[in-house]
Order: sequence, then C-alpha cells, then structure tokens
Amino acid sequence: MKKSYRENGFTLLEILVVIVIVSLFFSTLIGSYFFIVKKSLKTMKGSRNLYNYTNAIYNLENAVKCSKNIKIDNSKNFSTLYLYTYCGIYKGFSKEVFFVKDNTLYVYAYPYKFGDIFFYDEKKAIKLIPVTNFRAKFITNGLIKFNINNKYFIVPILIK
Repeated sequence: MKKSYRENGFTLLEILVVIVIVSLFFSTLIGSYFFIVKKSLKTMKGSRNLYNYTNAIYNLENAVKCSKNIKIDNSKNFSTLYLYTYCGIYKGFSKEVFFVKDNTLYVYAYPYKFGDIFFYDEKKAIKLIPVTNFRAKFITNGLIKFNINNKYFIVPILIK
C-alpha cells in the first residue's frame, strides 16, 4: 500500500498561509489597541484640563463670594484681583491675589491678614490654568463680572 504525503503532516505552503493569516490578524489587533490607547490618553488629558479649569473657577468664585475687601486692578492687559476672604485656599481668613503671568492664571494665598493687600510673591503662587483673557469688573456693589477665556460669569459678594 502506497502512503500519500498528506498522512505525514502539513505542507510548507499550508503552514506559510496560516502564519500569514495569523500575523495579519494580530497586526490588525495591535494597531487597534494602540489607536484605542492613544485616544484614551487624549481623553484623559482633556478631562484633566476640564477638571483644572473647573477647579480654578470654583476657587475663584468661592474666594470672591466670601470676600471682605476686594480690589481690582485693570491697568494691565489682564486684571489682577486682590482680596481678603474667608473661603479661600486656606481655612479661615486669608489674603489672596489672582493674577496672570505668561498667559497663565495664578493665585497667591497667604493665611493671615498682615501686610499690604497689594503685596504678593510670584514665586510662591500656585499655577491654576492657561488663559487668553482674564478681566474682572464691578457691575454693582455686590456683583463682579468675570471674563475668563471669553467665557463670562457673574459672582455675588455675600459678605458686606
């Protein structure tokens, strides 16, 4: 009885075809994986930026709402906001200055009332968010209008 070559195993051509099909499948799978990872990292970065922006606005609003004394300097391209507040970064009464340097909004917080309200140390300031526009002005005695990156909002001053 004569044996055919099929009984002994696969041919080289069959093995090569299977290897090519499997490698195409895995190359597609790996490409999809890296695409998904890249998109998720971009989404995480956008989410982090949104969180930082929201947190900065929240800190600014809280500091203004509970302020005892507010001064706004609009003499430069960006506003500088000087205030004594009860709801700032520090617990209790503190002095805070919101200012822009190199198109970035910073806050300088000092946990005591001592010293001039217009004094702040840029080296000890906390970096908040990048800004293209930061303006503040009093609308009435109890309201301040802010323009941050061309988004407007009004904050009431609760302490008189």
